[in-house]
Amino acid sequence: MLLIFMLPVIGIVIAVLLNKLFPKAKFRGYDILPFFLIAACHLIVVQEERPDFLPYGFFMFFILVIIVAVSEAIKNKNISLGRTMREIWDFLTMNTIFWYVGLLFLMI
Repeated sequence: MLLIFMLPVIGIVIAVLLNKLFPKAKFRGYDILPFFLIAACHLIVVQEERPDFLPYGFFMFFILVIIVAVSEAIKNKNISLGRTMREIWDFLTMNTIFWYVGLLFLMI
């Protein structure tokens, strides 16, 4: 139960450290948050005895979205692949945050 709350905190601490260590990097510290939040969502789902494939199915969905976006960027040469990947990854980060908060509300 404690790990459900500690994983996101650990992810945020590591994100802050990455931002401090690499201030001029192209990635941001919060880019690693989906990995911690998906694991926390998995723990919540197991705690609530819901189907436990949901967090990883969500992550696999985004991997498939990335594959489709890359293939479209290769077909249409005028679409920036890096920018497309950044937008998709930011979308994944925001969705995992909302999903984690939503699952916390369902636990109550």
